[in-house]
Amino acid sequence: MVENESPATWEEKFAEIVYEGGHITFFERFLLATKIESLVIVSPWISTLSDENITLEDIILTTKKHNVFTTVIMRDPEKERLNIKAAKLFRQCRNIDLYFNNELHAKVYVCKCAPFGFALLGSANLSGRATRAHEIGVLIEGKGYGREIVEELDLLGKEDILNRSGTYRDPESKRIGFL
Repeated sequence: MVENESPATWEEKFAEIVYEGGHITFFERFLLATKIESLVIVSPWISTLSDENITLEDIILTTKKHNVFTTVIMRDPEKERLNIKAAKLFRQCRNIDLYFNNELHAKVYVCKCAPFGFALLGSANLSGRATRAHEIGVLIEGKGYGREIVEELDLLGKEDILNRSGTYRDPESKRIGFL
């Protein structure tokens, strides 16, 4: 902090750099969140996280329990075999809209909930390997200056990527979608 600079208020402290386990931190908060409106998961590779403290099934059970409208964008499991089990789990949940984009490289996670949402933008895929690799990200609180950033990241997952060339809805989907 600069000598004459005043300390930041809680509303100004909206971003934190996370060096390891960013998506673990994100999903721990998601599991504890209240009044969850929506969840966005954008990750090329998604595993079941079966060897982790928080599994993909835990995440999906929370979306079912709270009827959280969820958008998931990942690479097609027909081309990326790691995604097969995750896609199967997502397909079993009617409140999850599953999309594929084989050019996807972004990793974005957004939870809109009370009293304010939060997001993670970083390098970690939603896979077990990413929990042990050197990854970096920015955890953003949807308060103060962070509110607009969380909103923009939410729209990225719900509108922008969905409207880009190469993104298509899972042909095996059986749930009610946003669009």
